Amino acid sequence: MKPAWARKIPMTWLYRAVLFFAWCFFKVFYRHEVYGFEHFYGKAAIIASNHSSNFDPPILAISWPEEVHFLAREGLFKNAAFGWLIRKLNAHPVSGDAGDVVVFKLICSLLAERKKIILFPEGTRGWKDELGALKPGIAMLVSRSKTAVIPAYVHGTFKIWNRERKFPKLWGKTACVFGSPILWEQFAHLEKREAQTVLTEKLAESINALRSWYEKGAQGIPP
Repeated sequence: MKPAWARKIPMTWLYRAVLFFAWCFFKVFYRHEVYGFEHFYGKAAIIASNHSSNFDPPILAISWPEEVHFLAREGLFKNAAFGWLIRKLNAHPVSGDAGDVVVFKLICSLLAERKKIILFPEGTRGWKDELGALKPGIAMLVSRSKTAVIPAYVHGTFKIWNRERKFPKLWGKTACVFGSPILWEQFAHLEKREAQTVLTEKLAESINALRSWYEKGAQGIPP
């Protein structure tokens, strides 16, 4: 499947241009590859990934073949020019996490508009190259919106630009692997809290399974 910037789908010229240059950057410097288009899901969904680097959001954006939306710290919008730019790139200012009531309502409204939203279930960048404990916010959102979660694994960004590095390395290898969508209907028969717990566990298992699939040679279709 073609990258989003190359597809004939509605998006602003600015979003398309930035996406194109970001795609070129990661292709040239990090030989970026994408896997799992077999699991493409055309409806509203949350794209949930591991998170250990500031490179993770742009990599997910260039990898998914549609326009995506982000949540960004409110402080990033204080500069008028930069705030205008990132708004045009589908960033939405928030002051809390997915469990905050205002943030929760914002995400639900975007999902109601059939958007794709990138969220990191760990809540923040990890200090290690491994998936940390997942917060329950995404499961709560899915139970409320009755939408899907698309698990994703981002490879290589920890070595290139982790929390201990001030600047990224200008070499390396990155990849993004998308897995089978996790649908709310799979858990709807359970009591609400139990369903949210099981969904969170399933999401963690899926992200780790995608990592294992990639590290074993990326053969066949990702799980």
